[in-house]
Amino acid sequence: MAEGAVVYQKTLPPHIRGARSLPKRFWGQLIALIPLFIAACFTRHAEILRVLSVCLVSAVTFEIAAVKILSKKENLRNGETVLTATLFAFLMPSRCPAEIVILGVFMAVFVAQELFGGTGSYLFHPVILARVFLQISFPKIMGEPMLLAGEGHVGILIGISLGAIGLFKQRQGYWETPFLFMAVCFIWEVLFGGRETPLMFFSGVLFAAFFLFADPVTMPLTRQGTRIFVLGAAVLSASLGGEGFSIGTAACAILLMDLLTPWLDLWLKPVALKTKEMLKATYPT
Repeated sequence: MAEGAVVYQKTLPPHIRGARSLPKRFWGQLIALIPLFIAACFTRHAEILRVLSVCLVSAVTFEIAAVKILSKKENLRNGETVLTATLFAFLMPSRCPAEIVILGVFMAVFVAQELFGGTGSYLFHPVILARVFLQISFPKIMGEPMLLAGEGHVGILIGISLGAIGLFKQRQGYWETPFLFMAVCFIWEVLFGGRETPLMFFSGVLFAAFFLFADPVTMPLTRQGTRIFVLGAAVLSASLGGEGFSIGTAACAILLMDLLTPWLDLWLKPVALKTKEMLKATYPT
């Protein structure tokens, strides 16, 4: 080989590289949730820290158990398990017994996530599936999340808004997804009304719009399919509950739309990926 020649390293495909990655996506969503934690601590909802600690410890335990039992690769570093535990903690009601929280985390991490194939393979949103499972199993205990119950608090709404702005700036999904959901819920509320207070309504809709639709795994592959998914989830969220919008009805609505995702993908087949610039397939060592 001539002196000074460039030597290329041969590796297995795919060779397209980009700045985005799953760890950045998961940890980015966790960062967006920080303002809500701060707001919780300043609005007499410090109990969320107890629930979060239970969720984190049990989630890590179940993830390690899944690695051993199912012979899977450990993926704690990518932040998915931590995000699942954190998001699940926000969906728990006040004074929820620790054993029920642990059962919910088991459903989210071990059953809904790992038994269905792990990262990128599950059919249902793990956190939402666990929440609906607990709603059906313990209806008297599983009320609205502690941060959204009662008459609501302006501090919680501000925390959710700041987190939503941070998540929106990360451009993790289609920009219209949360706004379509909020628009349909608001219009339905104006036309038919509900019994929830304004702060509780706005906080719940904002939280669901940005954080419950942030997982792309259970969403349709196409933009048009995603719009249909969100519109269907919004109508069901507003109409399923007899007293108006709630996180419980939103969870059931999203779970029902998850069942339609494969059919939407078959109906609206995605086109081949088009790039504006040619990306290098190999890199000199």
